[in-house]
Amino acid sequence: MNLGLQDLRRAAIPTASSMLPSPEIWVVLTHAIGDNDQCLALAEALGRPFRTISLDWPKSGRAFDRAQFDELLREDMKGRVRRALIGLSAPWPRLVICCGHRADPLAFWIKGQSGGCAKVVTIGRPHSALAHYDLVVAPPEYMLPARANVIHLPISMARTRSEHDQDQPAEPILAPKPWFTILLGGRVKQFLESEATLKQVAVSAQLAADRYGGSVMVSSSRRTPPWMLAAVESELTAPTVYQWSSRNADNPYWAFLQRSAAVFVTGDSTAMIRDACHSGAPTYLIELPDRMDIRRYGRRRLFGLIRKAAQLLRNSGLQGMAEAVDRGQDWLHAKDILRYPRDLRRFHSKVYEMGVARSAADFDPSGIAARRDVEHLLDASGVRMARDRCMVWLSPN
Repeated sequence: MNLGLQDLRRAAIPTASSMLPSPEIWVVLTHAIGDNDQCLALAEALGRPFRTISLDWPKSGRAFDRAQFDELLREDMKGRVRRALIGLSAPWPRLVICCGHRADPLAFWIKGQSGGCAKVVTIGRPHSALAHYDLVVAPPEYMLPARANVIHLPISMARTRSEHDQDQPAEPILAPKPWFTILLGGRVKQFLESEATLKQVAVSAQLAADRYGGSVMVSSSRRTPPWMLAAVESELTAPTVYQWSSRNADNPYWAFLQRSAAVFVTGDSTAMIRDACHSGAPTYLIELPDRMDIRRYGRRRLFGLIRKAAQLLRNSGLQGMAEAVDRGQDWLHAKDILRYPRDLRRFHSKVYEMGVARSAADFDPSGIAARRDVEHLLDASGVRMARDRCMVWLSPN
């Protein structure tokens, strides 16, 4: 970030908004849209004003992130101007909501600036020892141990959106209905790439569209490689395709979710699965084959053995030894030696168990399922449980 004279002046001149009472809640946002949505879901559920702090430089490695932080937090004129430009100044908040390896360090820095008064709430897999956080809100794919400061969610949190709140495409979509939508994520370490699986789903979607006189809609994401889109398009007849681009603001994603007769989502993207489930559209997961990874399997086995050892010690009345095992596991995680595992199959199993999604292999092109009532998901998602824990740290209304 290069600072010019105008930046210096802008940081120095008070604005009308800067003279208003500072919100007690700050939300740290990054480049990761799915992470941001979960943070905003919790902030909005609190029903209080909140401020967003954006660390929105493009996706990069941890070394680049560290360099950006060093520049942001340095104690010189440029550092102070950078912080002022994104709202990092006293009075400090009572509550900081964050998600991800980029946001967590800034949340702890804010807590330090507040003299330890600010509470840090992270969503997803923490990037420091669990004991350092005031609250960890864990979606089901993260295998975190049971702790007093950990809430385990049955499904990821989603924002409450009316159709008017959602971004709608500038141009009307003229494709005949009903729509059968395929949402494509990208590569993850847990799953193998499978053109055959994607092609089979595309064939099923096209059969349904042909039967009912509708259309197949396809939407890629930031992570979608060209081969995934090509595999799907090769089996479709005149689909409507949206290719994600940072330069294209006219994204029909929410229109697809709200208006589709069925939505197929690749199993790598918990954010898109969450959005589809919360939209009420019949949702089908495209399950890719598991990648055989001895190292990952070994980490999960070792995680399970450590958890069993801690539980055995508790059951035997050896609470002190059990807590020592917990601290040791936290240390291994914080040092990136044995991180708490992530298993996307756990997320799939949970949405199947809740009845809000099915496997794409179970899709029947000869019938259209009814849209679901999703009001119960607002309770099941754990938003209210996390909200109640956070409210005790805020001042009374």
